[in-house]
Amino acid sequence: MARKITRPKVSLWKIRVKRWIRIHRVESLLFVLLWATYGYFYQSTQDNEAARLDQTRAIVQDHALLINKYWWNSADVIHYPKDGSDHIYPAKAPGMSLLAVVPYGFFLAVLAPFRTAGLPEWVYWHLVTYLTVVFTVSLLSALAAVATYRVLKRITTDSYLSALVVLAIWLGTIAFPFSTVFFSHQLTAALLAIAFYFLLKVRWKEAVSFRRVTIEWFVAGFLMGFSVTAEYPTAILAGLLFIYALWIAYNWKLPPNRKAIIVTAWILGGLLGGGALIAYNLAAFGRPFYVAYEALARPDSPFPGHSHGWLGFQWLGLKHFFHAVASFMIYPPVGLLYIGVQGWRVYACNPVLWLTLPGLVIMIWKREWRAEGLLIVAMAVAYILFIASYGTSIYDWAGASYLGPRHIIPLLPFLALPLYFGARQLRFVFYPLLAISVFYMLLATAIEPRVPTPFEVPARDFLLPDYLRGKLAQNPRSMFDAEHRILTRDSTAFNLAKLAGVPGRYQLTPLMLWWLIAGVAVIGAASRGKNAVEQQDMDIERPPLGAEIDRTTYAPKTAAVLLALFVGAIALAPVVHYAATSVNRDRGLLGKYYRNANWSGEPVDVQVDPAINFDWSKSWPLPAPFSVEWTGKLKVEQPGDYTFALIVDDGALLEIDGKVVVDLSNGPILQERNGTINLSSGLHPIRVRYFNTLFGGSIKLSWSLTGRPKEIVPSESLLPESLPIPKAIESH
Repeated sequence: MARKITRPKVSLWKIRVKRWIRIHRVESLLFVLLWATYGYFYQSTQDNEAARLDQTRAIVQDHALLINKYWWNSADVIHYPKDGSDHIYPAKAPGMSLLAVVPYGFFLAVLAPFRTAGLPEWVYWHLVTYLTVVFTVSLLSALAAVATYRVLKRITTDSYLSALVVLAIWLGTIAFPFSTVFFSHQLTAALLAIAFYFLLKVRWKEAVSFRRVTIEWFVAGFLMGFSVTAEYPTAILAGLLFIYALWIAYNWKLPPNRKAIIVTAWILGGLLGGGALIAYNLAAFGRPFYVAYEALARPDSPFPGHSHGWLGFQWLGLKHFFHAVASFMIYPPVGLLYIGVQGWRVYACNPVLWLTLPGLVIMIWKREWRAEGLLIVAMAVAYILFIASYGTSIYDWAGASYLGPRHIIPLLPFLALPLYFGARQLRFVFYPLLAISVFYMLLATAIEPRVPTPFEVPARDFLLPDYLRGKLAQNPRSMFDAEHRILTRDSTAFNLAKLAGVPGRYQLTPLMLWWLIAGVAVIGAASRGKNAVEQQDMDIERPPLGAEIDRTTYAPKTAAVLLALFVGAIALAPVVHYAATSVNRDRGLLGKYYRNANWSGEPVDVQVDPAINFDWSKSWPLPAPFSVEWTGKLKVEQPGDYTFALIVDDGALLEIDGKVVVDLSNGPILQERNGTINLSSGLHPIRVRYFNTLFGGSIKLSWSLTGRPKEIVPSESLLPESLPIPKAIESH
């Protein structure tokens, strides 16, 4: 009698889950790679984010839209007289605050027991803020990356280059740092990118589920409408996307009654998303159509620029237009496409986007993607015109942040399409530009996305020097804390390694290890993009006729090796720099750096400086105001009268043997003063104090023996004071 073989039963849902994972492996890996990367950073807040969070807190805790109880947190507010009293609101569109209500309220409740158990109040608020950012802007940004990857893969069937282009946009442009801050620009970029994906899906199939398309178009309409609720200028892009959607609907082969239902659902979604702004305006201002910036257009406004033209927008002629475009697109400090070479170093912002120009030409040339190419051209022209017409200076065009023009961020996901076509034709240019762009956007995210002013070239004067010195996560601004307490030894911003007390020179190493692991996984999965499983999925949802079927073969092992070299170099550079600068730590003076102008409290940094010869006109060790005190011994070999000179901006004081030799403590202009003292051979105690109150500065200490030429006091003549260094500083 034959034995009956029994096979284990496998549930249908497990089969479906496994199949889904196999089909969507690249998408899943991209999502996890990006979301975890964004979650590695916490930027704390400044005025823009704080105003939005003030309103979110007011809605959750006080069930009110006005922020009178919390507005001291921010200067980005408007005062609106109503019912005989002063009502204070954020000077922003309300969408970001409204979207954050659910995650903010959730984490407020989840972390409440820890607060009751003794978690400090100020730490509690920062944790709530951090998690709110991760589950709003960061999450939606990563989801939009997946949606854009799907668009590219459907158009090209090329999983590998599509994944790289998505990473180029989401890690190699200012979309990266702004995915970690509570600004609305990347949020609206994500909403529009997902809406575009839903609209474009209609062009992929001849036969589709009527119910599914109706739901997806309703969602697309809602996302388009809500993008305007979150960021007023997005109405430009949403309007152009509206025209594109009408064109799709017009050319879609479907019975008129069904087409009418789908379009109606889409319009209803848009009205619902945009209606949130109208409802907010009615509740806050009693007017359905009101822009918060109208309150800033009054003559007595602290922002008088809004009183010119319409809320600051005006056409000033072609000369002004071309100057503005060159300023925020090409030239530093703001230029989005800037790339420059000095010596052997390359400094840049987002140069990989140069390849969108040939990509747009290719898209318009090809009939099957001409509509999308024209749409993106129209979006780019409209947004460039909008930015160039706003204000009269770089400050206006950049949106007060000197890391590219942040107003242009909602356009960036759409540039993935032309970037793909440009990158495919110019691969030998794409890869180095990709590496440069990702490198500098990583530095901006890790150090400070809201680059302070004024820097001639932010990459050269701010990002690269501070990266090499391991000075990461610099923002010290507090959140709902009147005492301005900090989370780490010198900041409220953090990365996860800094929060754990890892020294600055090692803080990017865990993230680089994550990039290596996840990046190799993405490379491996994407290089198998034409395997049987994915081809089966392609048969289910076939790309349109004329799609770009790419036959290029890739070398995933070579790519993995290059990725390892790239992330390894990023992780090791600060370590090597620290070792190189530590060789002569037995010569120089011990410098203590304070985050105030009066040398008070604990220093935020302690290091041995080989000489006092600093030019901080383009960069500075700490955001102003700051102060430094150098102490140690001055070694004198030949006795005699020594003349010491200080060249200082803002102020400084030189003491030798406890006597004041040079006093320049009046500041704050650049000035030079000399002082003479008779010194015997041997060691003499020396102390130099310096303070800076605004922007950059400089200090140079020189000496001359009678009859000898003046020179900077050399490190060979300086011995640092030997002091026990606090553990918090020693770990840096």
